[in-house]
Amino acid sequence: MSPQPPSKSAPEPSGPKYSARVALSCERDHAPGPVLHALQQLRAIIDDRLRDELGQRYDRHSAQSVGSDKLTVIFTLRAGTPAEAIRSAGLAAAALSSSSSASASRRT
Repeated sequence: MSPQPPSKSAPEPSGPKYSARVALSCERDHAPGPVLHALQQLRAIIDDRLRDELGQRYDRHSAQSVGSDKLTVIFTLRAGTPAEAIRSAGLAAAALSSSSSASASRRT
Protein backbone atom coordinates (compact mmCIF):
# COMPACT_ATOMS: atom_id res chain seq x y z
CA MET A 1 0.00 0.00 0.00
CA SER A 2 1.43 3.38 -1.02
CA PRO A 3 1.56 6.28 1.46
CA GLN A 4 -1.13 8.92 1.13
CA PRO A 5 -0.02 12.23 -0.42
CA PRO A 6 0.30 15.09 2.07
CA SER A 7 -2.74 17.29 2.55
CA LYS A 8 -2.68 20.47 0.49
CA SER A 9 -4.47 22.56 3.12
CA ALA A 10 -2.54 24.40 5.79
CA PRO A 11 -2.29 22.64 9.13
CA GLU A 12 -4.65 23.81 11.84
CA PRO A 13 -3.10 26.46 14.09
CA SER A 14 -2.15 25.19 17.52
CA GLY A 15 -1.26 26.69 20.87
CA PRO A 16 -3.02 29.21 23.07
CA LYS A 17 -5.39 31.54 21.22
CA TYR A 18 -4.97 35.32 21.41
CA SER A 19 -7.08 38.09 19.92
CA ALA A 20 -5.55 41.37 18.83
CA ARG A 21 -7.87 44.25 18.01
CA VAL A 22 -6.62 47.03 15.75
CA ALA A 23 -8.70 50.22 15.55
CA LEU A 24 -8.58 52.20 12.33
CA SER A 25 -9.84 55.77 12.06
CA CYS A 26 -11.20 57.03 8.77
CA GLU A 27 -10.42 60.46 7.39
CA ARG A 28 -12.76 63.23 8.40
CA ASP A 29 -16.13 63.02 6.58
CA HIS A 30 -15.32 59.55 5.21
CA ALA A 31 -17.54 56.73 6.42
CA PRO A 32 -15.89 53.37 7.18
CA GLY A 33 -18.36 51.45 4.98
CA PRO A 34 -16.31 51.52 1.75
CA VAL A 35 -13.15 50.49 3.62
CA LEU A 36 -14.99 47.65 5.35
CA HIS A 37 -16.38 46.53 1.99
CA ALA A 38 -12.88 46.56 0.47
CA LEU A 39 -11.53 44.51 3.39
CA GLN A 40 -14.32 41.98 2.85
CA GLN A 41 -13.53 41.77 -0.87
CA LEU A 42 -9.84 41.24 -0.06
CA ARG A 43 -10.52 38.63 2.63
CA ALA A 44 -8.91 35.70 0.78
CA ILE A 45 -5.91 37.79 -0.24
CA ILE A 46 -5.45 39.07 3.30
CA ASP A 47 -5.78 35.54 4.72
CA ASP A 48 -3.18 34.21 2.25
CA ARG A 49 -0.81 37.07 3.03
CA LEU A 50 -1.14 36.61 6.78
CA ARG A 51 -0.63 32.85 6.48
CA ASP A 52 2.51 33.51 4.42
CA GLU A 53 3.77 36.03 6.99
CA LEU A 54 2.76 34.23 10.18
CA GLY A 55 2.44 30.56 9.24
CA GLN A 56 0.71 28.48 11.91
CA ARG A 57 0.48 31.48 14.23
CA TYR A 58 -2.35 32.93 12.09
CA ASP A 59 -5.86 31.62 12.67
CA ARG A 60 -8.29 34.17 11.17
CA HIS A 61 -9.37 37.81 11.10
CA SER A 62 -12.60 39.76 11.07
CA ALA A 63 -13.49 43.40 10.52
CA GLN A 64 -16.41 45.52 11.62
CA SER A 65 -17.53 49.11 11.56
CA VAL A 66 -17.45 50.89 14.91
CA GLY A 67 -19.37 54.13 14.85
CA SER A 68 -19.40 56.61 12.01
CA ASP A 69 -15.65 57.00 11.56
CA LYS A 70 -13.85 53.86 12.79
CA LEU A 71 -13.48 50.20 12.13
CA THR A 72 -11.75 47.44 13.94
CA VAL A 73 -9.90 44.45 12.62
CA ILE A 74 -9.60 41.53 15.01
CA PHE A 75 -6.81 39.02 14.41
CA THR A 76 -7.09 35.62 16.06
CA LEU A 77 -3.57 34.32 16.56
CA ARG A 78 -1.89 31.28 18.11
CA ALA A 79 1.33 31.73 20.05
CA GLY A 80 3.32 30.00 22.74
CA THR A 81 3.69 33.13 24.87
CA PRO A 82 2.00 36.52 25.18
CA ALA A 83 5.18 38.15 23.79
CA GLU A 84 4.97 36.00 20.64
CA ALA A 85 1.31 36.98 20.29
CA ILE A 86 2.20 40.69 20.50
CA ARG A 87 4.93 40.28 17.85
CA SER A 88 2.51 38.34 15.63
CA ALA A 89 -0.16 41.03 16.04
CA GLY A 90 2.32 43.68 14.89
CA LEU A 91 3.26 41.59 11.86
CA ALA A 92 -0.42 41.00 11.07
CA ALA A 93 -1.22 44.73 11.26
CA ALA A 94 1.75 45.53 9.00
CA ALA A 95 0.72 42.84 6.51
CA LEU A 96 -2.85 44.17 6.49
CA SER A 97 -1.57 47.67 5.84
CA SER A 98 0.65 46.58 2.94
CA SER A 99 -2.10 44.38 1.43
CA SER A 100 -4.59 47.24 1.59
CA SER A 101 -2.09 49.75 0.18
CA ALA A 102 -1.19 47.44 -2.71
CA SER A 103 -4.85 46.91 -3.53
CA ALA A 104 -5.58 50.65 -3.41
CA SER A 105 -2.72 51.41 -5.77
CA ARG A 106 -4.00 48.80 -8.25
CA ARG A 107 -7.42 50.47 -8.29
CA THR A 108 -6.07 53.96 -9.08
